[in-house]
Amino acid sequence: MTARKLPKNEKFLVAFSLAGEQRDLVRSIAEVVEEKLGSSNVFLDEWYEYYIAGNGGDIRLQRIYEENCVLAVVCVSANYNDKPWTRIEHEVIRARYMKAIEAKNESGKYAILPIRVGAGEVDGIPYNAHVPDALQKGVIDTAQLILDRLHLICPETFSGTAASTSEDSWSSTQPSLIWSMADHREAREAFSTLLQLDAPWRYLPLRGPSEVGKSHITQQMLANALRLKNPANLACGRFDFKGTTDIDAAVKFFVQDLNIPSIPAGLRLNERLGYILDALKKNSKPALLIFDTYEAASSEAQDWIEKQLLPSIVRNTWLRVVIVGQRVPDRNVIW
Repeated sequence: MTARKLPKNEKFLVAFSLAGEQRDLVRSIAEVVEEKLGSSNVFLDEWYEYYIAGNGGDIRLQRIYEENCVLAVVCVSANYNDKPWTRIEHEVIRARYMKAIEAKNESGKYAILPIRVGAGEVDGIPYNAHVPDALQKGVIDTAQLILDRLHLICPETFSGTAASTSEDSWSSTQPSLIWSMADHREAREAFSTLLQLDAPWRYLPLRGPSEVGKSHITQQMLANALRLKNPANLACGRFDFKGTTDIDAAVKFFVQDLNIPSIPAGLRLNERLGYILDALKKNSKPALLIFDTYEAASSEAQDWIEKQLLPSIVRNTWLRVVIVGQRVPDRNVIW
């Protein structure tokens, strides 16, 4: 986690209100939004912990959602509804909406955007309200939705446009990547090489001790891959084995940008991973799979990765795999 510099006027363009259980998904969305708007324009609590910590932090936090952001994004889930601090945040956001109605401020009515990041409802958001589902839309489309909403409120600040291209192959040149993190130069250069057509290897292992930013590296990898213009519509997903108590939710997040059919219910994790690989083989288009915290994977999942996934890279030239953790398979597993 890299702290951001506080804006001089302590005001943001976009501020995310979320429960911790959906932090990984929301962070990925926030990073893409930040890439478009610039650093210090997007508020995510972990980026500004130094500012909201201690006495009076709750007041500063409420002030951000009530008046010190142009657009407040409410990340809807049952977890959000169950926690006292997120309920307080939402009360402030609702009060902001009511003030806009009373003042007949049309742009102010658009200043609150709910997005669904998990199952469950939030008190105060009507059942018939349209709440875009980030789990279905994916990180990039959800981020673009937020940018489009911001443009609706203040078009003079930012005009969100989605990049498009007809290219459908790995780039023949090394892409330029954006990394809002501490210096991991070797890792990002190796990843940039991996994304080329003539990459010398198609499996990138990254190992290191805990608390050195490995998970942030994989989040940046996914965000960068999703924004590539070449190949267009790159199928990519990130699976974090750490804390995967809800396998259904973890797999759903993993496949949201892989462009594959729904996975049959009742399968074990290694069976679901096998189904995903088979579906990708049918497409035979550029695909990137990122696995984080490999040491936390079950023996079945590790066995599938080392005996089925990695060996398949030899003949499936369209596939790229990244595995990150304190211990990861060596390249000699497949070469």
